Amino acid sequence: MARQRLARTRTAASTDTPAAERPPEVTRTLVAVLALACAVTVANVYLSAPLLGLVSRDLGISADRAGLVTTAGQLGYSLGLLFLLPLSDTVRRRPLLIVLVLGTVSGLAAAAAAPGLPALAAAVLAAGTFTVIPQLLVPVASGLAGPERRGRVVSILQAGVFTGAIAARVVGGAFGEFAGWRPVLAAAAVCTAAVGALTVAMLPRSADIPATTPGVPRPSYPALLASLPGLLRESTLRRSLLFQGAAFGAFNMVWTALVFLLTGSGYGYTTLGASLFGAFGALGIAVAPLAGRAIDRYGPTPVVGLGLAGITIGGALLMTAHAGWPAAAAGIAVLYAGLQAAQVSNQTAVLAARPEAAGRMNTVYMFGTFLAGAAGSGIGAALYEAGGWIAVSGAATATGLAAGLVWTYVVLRAPAGGRGA
Repeated sequence: MARQRLARTRTAASTDTPAAERPPEVTRTLVAVLALACAVTVANVYLSAPLLGLVSRDLGISADRAGLVTTAGQLGYSLGLLFLLPLSDTVRRRPLLIVLVLGTVSGLAAAAAAPGLPALAAAVLAAGTFTVIPQLLVPVASGLAGPERRGRVVSILQAGVFTGAIAARVVGGAFGEFAGWRPVLAAAAVCTAAVGALTVAMLPRSADIPATTPGVPRPSYPALLASLPGLLRESTLRRSLLFQGAAFGAFNMVWTALVFLLTGSGYGYTTLGASLFGAFGALGIAVAPLAGRAIDRYGPTPVVGLGLAGITIGGALLMTAHAGWPAAAAGIAVLYAGLQAAQVSNQTAVLAARPEAAGRMNTVYMFGTFLAGAAGSGIGAALYEAGGWIAVSGAATATGLAAGLVWTYVVLRAPAGGRGA
């Protein structure tokens, strides 16, 4: 009875809310601009990877030392997730977005002009720290969309994120071969500045102010950081982090080792050819809108299961990649589709669980997922060295299957009325 009274109270409160105070309708133009911003800015995280060979030759350093540039970018992104993203729960989003854009552009410009490895690594570290813009925009768009459209809006922005990650490897590598690594970073700075200015101009005023719980003051910055571990008490966050960590870890195992397979004796591709091969992953991006509509209709849980199934099937297809490039291409496409579906559904569930703490919930979710992906990259490289491609693809398949079994257990244990939640 108490739950029914609480539900009626919430319904009445939402009905009595003045129209001017309700979240505005998210227009297609706004969603398109936010998705573009996600694509352009997330590319900055992955841009250095296809340029490492060029950096190594130009600066006269070894390949392993050049790899420190990519490590610095990933470390910076982790620091940004942990120390900057939580601010979106307590400060105005528009000024925060401006600071993130300016920091990213400055870091990229400094990297393009860096005279040597220490300066380049430091500049890429700074750019990575500030380029958490997509993870600021996704919760903002989710809050604007409301429950009835949240899945579709998050899916479109996530399609932008995945598009940017692929473009960084494919377009960045091709442009770098043609013009050099410095023009690539300079172009990234210009694109980030342009799309950042457009996003700031179009961000609705209602999205500028973080959601709050009535009667509860906004937390201080130290309190924000101190509250992060406690959010893991939320069962939705724990489950979503487990499933997406497994999915992203399995994907990174394959993605890291794929270049070794494609440039090895079996395929004999160049580094550029291996980078372009990643474009097959773009076929999986088409899954995002379908996943979003399914989430809005059936809830995120069934879509998570389909995503984990895609990871498992994609890994199994990749175990046959020695048979020729069609098998490898199909495996990458299915794997990417599974990762897309899992990410959209898991993140939608996390953002809906605690709207007043969406920034911090997203911080814990993305930081944990990023750590799982980093671990997957390390495991993938080690497995390829120890057992070759079959060991890598087999481990990715097993990871997806194990996560799918846990998902099945969770669904079977859930009450019949809550399985779509």
